Amino acid sequence: MPIDRVYTGRTLRVSTLHSSAGVATQLLAEDLDGCSLLLDCGDGTLRDLLEAGIDPADLDGVLLSHGHFDHLGGLHSLLGFLRMVGRGDPLTVTYPEGCLEAEGIIGTFRSLYPNLPFVIEDTPLEDGDILELAPWGVEAFAVNHAGSTAAGIGEPIPALAYRVELGEETLAFSGDSGPCEALGEVCSRAEIALVEATWDDDPPFAEGERVHLTRSEAEGYGRLAKDYRLIHRRHESRPSG
Repeated sequence: MPIDRVYTGRTLRVSTLHSSAGVATQLLAEDLDGCSLLLDCGDGTLRDLLEAGIDPADLDGVLLSHGHFDHLGGLHSLLGFLRMVGRGDPLTVTYPEGCLEAEGIIGTFRSLYPNLPFVIEDTPLEDGDILELAPWGVEAFAVNHAGSTAAGIGEPIPALAYRVELGEETLAFSGDSGPCEALGEVCSRAEIALVEATWDDDPPFAEGERVHLTRSEAEGYGRLAKDYRLIHRRHESRPSG
């Protein structure tokens, strides 16, 4: 899938590397001086970055929205590549407090390779936390998400949406979420909002079981921003993650 540049502003550029529910999601924010920030790290992230001409060694950080495989399945490969090329600068990896999948991947990677040439600065975040990751400002918002498989709805899991600021421009990223008040705060007045829209307007689950957005719901949140794109569309014949 070719890189989809969805926004180019005064200093901020935003691209969708790939986003398909139940397969993989990885998004990229860049400034015009070459700084870059990865939002989610699904399967194929390393390949997608290289095919887009982005050097993974230049990443300032990785923001993970939650622990489902289609959002962090590519993290081990990315860390392995950075080890191979000898990255020297620390890499910040954020994730929701209590995200066992992120903790497990990072912890296992450290145990396998105790003499890493770079420091993994794993940074669990909770609702309302603000992180300064120069030149980026990052704010975390807790959202309502749980896994859905052919067996039904699972238990709620730690999940975040993010507002990312660069100078006077703001990127909103919904992560995966059912309808919730936090998404309105995330998207409000952002230059560009990337909003998951897993379902068409006939979701298979009842209102109280909803853990993803419909297209019309996602468009409603997106219109709170100055511009928006729908992401995380459901891949045909595959479950949503």
